[in-house]
Amino acid sequence: MLSFKNEDVESIISEVADRIIVPRFKQLPADDVHYKSYNNPVTIADLEAEIELKRRLTELLPGSLVVGEEEFAQNQNVLNNFSSDAPVWTIDPVDGTKLFIAGLPYYGVIVSLSHNDQTLAAWLYDPTSREFITAEKGAGAYYKGERLKVLPACAFEKLHGVMGARLHDDFAQCQTPPDVKKPLFSRMLSSCHDYARLVRGKPHFSGNHEQMHFHCWKETCTPWDNAAGILIHSEAGGFSAHWNEERFRPSHYGRGILTAPNKQSWRELRDWILRFCELPEV
Repeated sequence: MLSFKNEDVESIISEVADRIIVPRFKQLPADDVHYKSYNNPVTIADLEAEIELKRRLTELLPGSLVVGEEEFAQNQNVLNNFSSDAPVWTIDPVDGTKLFIAGLPYYGVIVSLSHNDQTLAAWLYDPTSREFITAEKGAGAYYKGERLKVLPACAFEKLHGVMGARLHDDFAQCQTPPDVKKPLFSRMLSSCHDYARLVRGKPHFSGNHEQMHFHCWKETCTPWDNAAGILIHSEAGGFSAHWNEERFRPSHYGRGILTAPNKQSWRELRDWILRFCELPEV
């Protein structure tokens, strides 16, 4: 399906990370950190890595366009690229910027490729372990040559997962009968590492976390955070959709997303969350 080799994209991502991102890890001067908005930092590594990834990926696939997280911060009209006839690269140059600034190795690089507003290929990369998880639509998701499969659904009260901040806070205040067990949720770590843990069912990359059977995302869904992970999860056999059960497309900025092992468990989780948290119907 793709007119280039998966290895070509991996080389571009790893080389950019090695040259621009990794040397600044734990070596980042304070004046190289700025804020796009309240509590939303960006570093020189984010900015320079996105520029270089954009240059090299569009050279690899002539005529392609880019939607990058940092470019979007300056020009939201870049989302219109998804409605063009051209293939579109989506880039999160440093996913988990706060963790990167803090010197914690839970950051990553996320790249996906879409066409006609459908994700065709995806790459999650951890610069610390130098590991990739990749997927191509209709061809499966892979880690170190191993085809990935999500963990099967299990009893509701035995599910483990991760929530974005707003849902997590509401969940913490949720009152349930003392004899009813609640699934075990933790706060979101980073898109790259959370989606990686979902499709492997065990700690992955630099993390040391419990296994997770599903993924519940916060109310704001972005293409650079979610497009790659959702394709990888889907190719591993999982099910993802917005709260109204509409399937994800890269242009769907700002919409809630829920990921589960299958559609039945997805509906059970969505209906359960509605008991304690009002979800936007968008």
